[in-house]
Amino acid sequence: MRRRTLFAGALGLVAGPALGQSAADPVETVRAFYAADDINAVRFYARNLRGLYERDQREAKGEVGRLGFAFHVNGQDTEPGWTKSLRLTALSSRGDRAEVQARFRNGGPQELRYSLLREAGAWKIANVRSLNSERWDLIEILSAPLP
Repeated sequence: MRRRTLFAGALGLVAGPALGQSAADPVETVRAFYAADDINAVRFYARNLRGLYERDQREAKGEVGRLGFAFHVNGQDTEPGWTKSLRLTALSSRGDRAEVQARFRNGGPQELRYSLLREAGAWKIANVRSLNSERWDLIEILSAPLP
C-alpha cells in the first residue's frame, strides 16, 4: 500500500494537469492511467477492452483469470524506483486512433505500446502490447479461453 501511495504521489506531480487533459491528448491519458496505478481503472479503457476485461473478472469469480499479471508494469511486482524511469512518447496520431510508447525499467528494460481510440471525445486505451522478448497482446490474452 505504501508503494502505491508513493507512486501515486510521484506521478501526481506530473499527472495532476493530465487528469483534466486526457480527453485531448493520448499521452496524458496513458500518464493518468499510470497515475491511477490500477489495472481495474476501466474508466481508461475503450468499450471493447473494458468489455473483455469485465468478462474476465466475472468468469474468474474472484480467482486469477486470463490476466495473471499487472500488464501496465509487465509483471506481478515492481522494483523500487521504477516510476523514475517511466517515459511516455506519442508515436502516432491519425484521426481517432493513436499509439503511445511506454518505456521503463522493471526487472529489466520494458517497452509497451498503447493503442488508443477516441470515444465520445475522450482518448481511451484500446489495446496494450509488450515488445520485449516475451511478447504479448492484451486483447489476445483477454479473448483466449479461460485456463
